[in-house]
Amino acid sequence: MKSVENQVMALAGMFQSATMIEQLARKGDINQAAFDCCIDSLFTFESNSVLDIYGDLAGLNRGFQALVDYLSGRNSQTGKSVAYYIMSMMKLSTNLIRQDALSNQLHNDLQNIQRNSIDFELSRNSLISKIDSLYQQTISQLQPRIVVRGEQIILSDADNAARVRALILAGIRSAVLWHQLGGSKWKLIFSRKKYVDCAKRLLSSF
Repeated sequence: MKSVENQVMALAGMFQSATMIEQLARKGDINQAAFDCCIDSLFTFESNSVLDIYGDLAGLNRGFQALVDYLSGRNSQTGKSVAYYIMSMMKLSTNLIRQDALSNQLHNDLQNIQRNSIDFELSRNSLISKIDSLYQQTISQLQPRIVVRGEQIILSDADNAARVRALILAGIRSAVLWHQLGGSKWKLIFSRKKYVDCAKRLLSSF
């Protein structure tokens, strides 16, 4: 795929994580297929293409739709929250890239989690719990701290809090990929129409 399509997939990965965080924090539920796509992307360490990281285009459906809505200017209060999560993920990814030791720790620990998941046949909840613990040991050391707003009764549930942190980590993973592919905040501003047109084209392909 062309460079712009690769950038749009990585951007859609961020948008998908952000919209899942918003949905979970406000309503207490998630689209399981979209959630699984985000989480599984954390465990693709070597790939021949950007598409391999996310499995297939259909897995990024929610991300493509959110990208189109936001970059087309169809913003709501929800859109503002999603934008906040996106910008925070980008800043955290930049800070993470600058810290080699922390980046290496994150990479190695994710590989260990993947091995344990296979060797011990971990349940999905156990996998999310391990990702949550890793997030608190690594990403929590970085600034800015992401403040997730939603229903307190939902966010105070330990399982929901773990899912939120796992989604933030998945969003940061997509943000790192976005930077590696040449993405930047300036491109997000000046290439909005190009990204929207590309996302619409990719949406129509499945």
